[in-house]
Amino acid sequence: MKVSIDWLRQYIDFTCPLGELADGLTMAGLEVEETIQISKAEFAAQGGSGEIDDTVFDIKVTPNRGDWLSMIGVAREVAPLVGEKVRLPEPKVIESEPASSELIEIRIDAPELCRRYVCAVIRNVTVKESPGWLKDRIIAAGMRPINNVVDITNFVMMELGQPLHAFDLSLLHGNQIIVRRAKDSETITSIDESERKLDSEMLVIADHDRPVAIAGIMGGIDSEIGEQTKDILIESANFNSVGIRRTAKRLNMSTDASYRFERGVDPGITVLAALRAAELIAQLGGGEVCKGVVDVYPSPIEPLEVKIRPARVNKILGVSIDAGAMIACLNSLDIESAIDGEAINCKVPTFRPDITHEIDLIEEVGRVYGYDKLPMTLPQGASQGKDSPEGKLRDKLRRILMASGGQEALTHSIVDIGLARVAGREEQSVNLRNPLSEELNSMRVMLAPNLLQVIERNQAFGNQNVCVFEIGKVYFADASGKSSEKLAIAGAVVGNLWERSWGLPAKALDVDFYTCKGILESLFDGLCIQNVKFVEATDPLLHPTRAAKVFVGDREIGILGEAASTALETLGVRGRPCVFELDFHALMETAPQVVTYQEPPRYPAMQRHIAAVVADSIPYAKLVDLIRTAGGGMVEEIELLDVYKGEHIGEGQSSLTLGVVFRSREKTLTDEEVNSVLALIKDALSQGANAIFR
Repeated sequence: MKVSIDWLRQYIDFTCPLGELADGLTMAGLEVEETIQISKAEFAAQGGSGEIDDTVFDIKVTPNRGDWLSMIGVAREVAPLVGEKVRLPEPKVIESEPASSELIEIRIDAPELCRRYVCAVIRNVTVKESPGWLKDRIIAAGMRPINNVVDITNFVMMELGQPLHAFDLSLLHGNQIIVRRAKDSETITSIDESERKLDSEMLVIADHDRPVAIAGIMGGIDSEIGEQTKDILIESANFNSVGIRRTAKRLNMSTDASYRFERGVDPGITVLAALRAAELIAQLGGGEVCKGVVDVYPSPIEPLEVKIRPARVNKILGVSIDAGAMIACLNSLDIESAIDGEAINCKVPTFRPDITHEIDLIEEVGRVYGYDKLPMTLPQGASQGKDSPEGKLRDKLRRILMASGGQEALTHSIVDIGLARVAGREEQSVNLRNPLSEELNSMRVMLAPNLLQVIERNQAFGNQNVCVFEIGKVYFADASGKSSEKLAIAGAVVGNLWERSWGLPAKALDVDFYTCKGILESLFDGLCIQNVKFVEATDPLLHPTRAAKVFVGDREIGILGEAASTALETLGVRGRPCVFELDFHALMETAPQVVTYQEPPRYPAMQRHIAAVVADSIPYAKLVDLIRTAGGGMVEEIELLDVYKGEHIGEGQSSLTLGVVFRSREKTLTDEEVNSVLALIKDALSQGANAIFR
């Protein structure tokens, strides 16, 4: 909304600096985004008078304040800032016979879409160029001057906020205006010379035979004002905002009129707007205004009465002002207010449909009183706000994964269904009915494929070493088609995580399955989750022999592994990236709520090495279980020190060197006690894993 300061002074007096006025309007809610200077030369270049300089405020209007889309609406907000009254235009019309009602009949067939329809008739008009002052007003408002009739309708719209439309009365058939729903497949050629196909959800202004305007949006070319026009019908109507918005969107049309109707226009101003336009057309076009207006108003809207309690106002705003000051604040906004017992009775004008409850009026008091004057206090309550358990776990996971070298990524929830296909979960994908594009047609079913795309983009820019993670929702459908969502955490790593060093061979720095597994182990350690198992498995997203399912006890909570070659080829990823994905809420449920502290051991540890030859088919986890079971509570730690395969070892077998740490929390262990337990361990490995000791 562009507000000419020179024009604004026609409705309210003020002498304050414009910068101060702009700040005051912004604090009141009308954000002044820009101050524009228009010189005489610029007015002249656009066809104006070239006699004035002007300053224009470009104001951002919130969707619920349609009344601000007018000079009078802005003047009402200036009034409490400068302590002056707004001057409304008072049309002085010299009327002549015949009456408007004798020349045109108005009928509203869709009152749910049109609340009020007013028209005035002006005869013997001369359509010509507008005078300089009117052109200046139109140019300052950001529009282009056309002719005196069209410019006057735009002037009144900008002045009062009521969109108007002018019809050539001689081109209307049957001396009728019918406000009705369009017929399905009915067409109209609008004044921009485009043919519009209509349907029964749209409202049109029709004469006896055909639609002559798309209500509240644009007129039709068949009844357009031209140079030969003599008799004019001025339309001033009030349309349903939802209906106008729906029609404008469906027809892909947006006009100054539809912009205002979509945000709400005052039904109480329609007659004033029609008379104001008639007055100006008579002055500038030499027309004769027919007696009276035709006003069809099926269900008149009365001002709403709302009560407010001064004590409630002070409590909500955190101030201490008396009822008289509150009444003064509201009256300055043209909200008639007076004391009624212990409350204030307020009559809300029809140009303020956004005010329906006490809290709305409290906000108005706060705006006029000044938000900058309201004291700053901390929220009061029985308990202070705090993060949720889910939020706390998110933060903890972020810290652990960043400490492991990861960077957090945020990828889009709407993806190409090809990512679900890469993950082998296409049947679980949730597809969009109205996708934004062919590439964004479904919801992500996993996070890991998105992170592989992140790796691909990094590689395209020369970054070969990537470690990323994401915490976010995934979406999936069950066999019945019912959609669900859950929170997941995923990671992806490729290249190496350390700077290359002369002290280490380059290949030793490259990440692999065990690097990714180590990151997960750090995560579980950080959450104090025990009894974690990595079980060999297959998954469509992962390499057939370098993949595992992650268990906590007997509960499966995720997957881990090297990405499958098919996935890498499809996504264009180089190298051998590894990924993991876990169920966030499963992590939350398996993480202990209370962690028990255990004091450091007081007694020394003893270490023994075991060199056992076992079949390659036996999982390492099984060996660990056998050792812990046989060692009882005396085995503190087990570590794989070396793996050997060679000519002295049978085919399909490996020699594993295991370091076992023994400790008791009750006493110092003797060699005899450790050797006795070690013998039990070897016997368990022999019996349970067919181990041979070297």
